[in-house]
Formats: sequence, C-alpha cells, structure tokens
Amino acid sequence: MKRFFFIFILALIPFTSTTVSAKSDLPLVSEAGIIIDAKSGKVLYEKNINKKMYPASLTKVATAIYAIEHGDQNELVTVSKKAAEADGSSVFIEPGEKIKLSKLIAGMLINSGNDAAIAIAEHMSGSEKLFMEDLNEFLRKEVKVTDTHFTNPHGLFDKKHVTTASDLAKITQYAMKNEIFREDFGKKKLPWKVETWDTTLVTHHKILKGELPYKGITGGKTGFVSKAGYTLISTATRGEQDLIAVTLKAPSNKDAYSDTELLFNYGFENFKSAKIDKKTLFYSADDSKSYKLNKDLYYTHLISDEPSLKTSNDGILSIRNQEGRAIGSFNLKTVADVRNTAVPASFKKEAISGDANKFSVSSLGGLGCVILIILITVFLKKSRKKRSDYRNRY
Repeated sequence: MKRFFFIFILALIPFTSTTVSAKSDLPLVSEAGIIIDAKSGKVLYEKNINKKMYPASLTKVATAIYAIEHGDQNELVTVSKKAAEADGSSVFIEPGEKIKLSKLIAGMLINSGNDAAIAIAEHMSGSEKLFMEDLNEFLRKEVKVTDTHFTNPHGLFDKKHVTTASDLAKITQYAMKNEIFREDFGKKKLPWKVETWDTTLVTHHKILKGELPYKGITGGKTGFVSKAGYTLISTATRGEQDLIAVTLKAPSNKDAYSDTELLFNYGFENFKSAKIDKKTLFYSADDSKSYKLNKDLYYTHLISDEPSLKTSNDGILSIRNQEGRAIGSFNLKTVADVRNTAVPASFKKEAISGDANKFSVSSLGGLGCVILIILITVFLKKSRKKRSDYRNRY
C-alpha cells in the first residue's frame, strides 16, 4: 500500500528588502532623521541614518528596556551618593533612599532623570562601568545594532558615546514590543513622591503632553546637550499602522518637532502596513514544494500600490509593487515535496502559487491540517491491522 505524508513548513527567514519610497527628499532641518514602520521595520524615509552622532538623553530608551527585561521591577534600589549627585536633569533622589526599580525607570523616561539612570545602572550591574559593558553587549547581541557604543546610561556628552538614527529606530522598535516599556514611554504624567520631593512629573515631550497636538501620538523621549543639539524619538499609531520617528541634531527644539511632524505626515499619508497571516500556504512556481509561515509576516507598501506575491522554485517569496519591482523578499525554508503528497485539490487551489497575483488564507488552516494528518495516521494503522488479520486468518 502506498503511503502519503503531508509536511508543514516550519520557518520564515528574512532575506532581502528594498527601500519603499514616495518621494526622494523631505526638507528636514535636523542633521539626521528616519521614520520606520514599527511592524515591518521598513525604512520609509532616511537622512544620514548611518552617521555616528551624539544621542543625548535618547540613551535612556536603551537603559530602560535593558532594565525592564533584565531586572526585577519590584526590587528596591538603594540610591548611591554618586547617583544622587548626577549632573543635569534630575528626579531629586537622595543618597541611601530606597526606590522601586519600576518607579526609577518610569521617572527616568518621563523626567529624564540622570540620577535615576545611574541608580538603575549601579543596581543592575554593580557599577556604572559594568552596566555599560552589559548594555552594549545587549544592544549588539539582542537588539542587533551595529553602530552604537554607549559610555554612560543617561547620555551626557562623551565623545565616545555615539549611535545612529538607524540604530535608535531599531532600539525603539525592539523596546516598543515590551508592554511595560510602552506604558512608561506613553505616560504624560506620573505622581512622584520621594524623600525630598512630592510632585507630579510631566513628560518633556511636547507632542505627547499635548502642547503640540498630533493625532495618534503614543510615546516619546527628548534629548539635549550642546554637542548633540536637540534630539527626539517619537511613536505614533493610526489604524493598523505604527510608526517610529527619530531626529538628531536639530538646531532648535522647534525644528526637532517640526521635522518629526513632517516625517509622521509623510509616513501616514503615503504608506500602508499589511500582514500575511501565518496560516497562509505557499507553493513554488512549479508546484513542487509547499511553504507555510511560522508567524505572521508584516510588510509596508505605498497606499497607491496593489502588491502581488510570487514564490520562486528555490523558496524565495517576493512582494512586488504594481510595476513589478520587489519591495521585499524573504527566504522560505524548504521542507516539503508535494509532487508525492496527497493534498486535496481545493487545498492547493487556495494556496499562493508561484505566480499568484493575490493571496488568501488556506481553507483548511492549521487545525484542518492537523486533523488531516490524524485521519491519515488512523487510516494507515487500520490498513496495517487489516493486512495483519488477513495473514493470521489465511
């Protein structure tokens, strides 16, 4: 008796992508700027995004996400004399004072407390120096940035304390996947009671706190030191679209916000986020192999475009615009040979073939495929049992 097997595709591996663009230039005043789709990571507009620059207090985004992911949020942090005497912006904590780690992280993001940043660093790694080793390793290995090296947890000027607009966008994209970070990053106010200060902290980010209203704003962090100029990270959401904007070295605070609004307008007015459901089934161009995502796939395209999908014989999934130009491509892991596989005709027709112009979710879905496998397994067992009974009887 001939046996049939159905094999699922297990993985989707990023391959290559090209820049999506609506126009070649925006009149940004900031020395560097970038806007990305937070879901797909697609760069929608860039200016000097790989130039190494000084981030000022945007550094605290990295300090915050590291402390959130690697620290116990309920632990009490004992404030050192060094932390309490930090230069620059402060949340006015005192030596010997004990404060929850979660509270210090929120205060650091909302009021840009350099004292809070040092207290967090010392608590997490034992010293500020060791924390910087841990933080830089985290950024390289887990966030996958390549041009960032931080020498302190707060962003006060140091000529070796550098990053890029591209790396800051990646760090923010990574951080925004964390629910605790998103909540702190989007807070406009925070009640703040410590030994010497009882107040309400208010975010420095003018768009977030409503001083410069913008529809869909969800978070932000400001920065300034003289050598860095005015720096800004902002996040915004409209419908299914999440955007991250970074501007570096604006000559004035006003310019930083104007550039940010310009970037957001460009992103929301010209681009659309799209998703391919992980249940979607793909077939190679010659129908010899089948593919299935192990997670939802997000991509970005121009609003005016009607993207199409194409799967090559060697498992490359291409997303193409109306002109036929690839706006994204991904390497699908090959694990199935469907020429020798019993697959229902309806299942095959509704999958994405190699030259399909549109895509749809397979009618069977993940649960249906599991049921199919179980039924085939039961059938094979019964078949073997019948053959065995036949031999025993005759």
